Order: sequence, then structure tokens, then C-alpha cells
Amino acid sequence: MKLFRKKIAPKGRYKRQPKELTRTEALASIPQRSPSVTWEVLENGDILIEYPLNIKPFFLQLANRFHKGEEQKLTKKLQLDSMGSKVWQMFEGVQDVKTIIREVADQSGLSLQEAEISVTTFLRLLGRRGLILIS
Repeated sequence: MKLFRKKIAPKGRYKRQPKELTRTEALASIPQRSPSVTWEVLENGDILIEYPLNIKPFFLQLANRFHKGEEQKLTKKLQLDSMGSKVWQMFEGVQDVKTIIREVADQSGLSLQEAEISVTTFLRLLGRRGLILIS
């Protein structure tokens, strides 16, 4: 049937995919906290991060109508555990990812491979939410 045939897009119509980083380039990158993020250390040593929520314009207009013109700052909060809090405090824009992995492995008693997997997964999670910048 013609309805289910795959359509071929003309050349140059789609955006180019971003260049994939190699492992060595990714480990040499330096993570920094996003300037739009606020954070505080709680009594038990955990970190509470508050960041702006990205909302589509339609839903933003809808929320503003219910609040009768009050400009409302919509935020979301994320509480990190003790290990996540230690890693978050290492994001000062000075240390590269490889150094952070070594420090996590030393502090927690994990092997370098296990520490690399957990730190890179944590970085991906924070990057998806827009909480860190990688340079």
C-alpha cells in the first residue's frame, strides 16, 4: 500500500547530527554548574537543587490565566544523596571528568570502571535536566 511506504526526505532538509565525542574527549571535558540553578546544603549534608522548569508556551499561558496575571516562576527541586552531593560539589569548573572519577573511586572504594559508569550516568542525568554545562 502507498500509505505505509517510507518517504525519502530531500537532501539538506534535516538538521545535521551533532558530532559524537570520543571517550578521551568526554573524560577531558570540564563540567560546570549552570548559572540558572540554585542549590543549598541541607542539615544532613545532602544537596537540594532548584532549577527553572521548561514549559511549552501554551501551558505557560494557561498557568498564567489561573494565577490572574501574577508572574509565577515555575521551578523543580532535586535532592541528591551523599555521593551525588560530593560529586556536585566537585563541579567548580576546574576539574575534568577523569579527575572526578578518580576521586569518587578513592572515596567510595569502587573500581575505576564502576566509578566511571556511575559518574558518567550521573552527568548524563544532570545534563538532560540542564543543571550542568560541559566545556
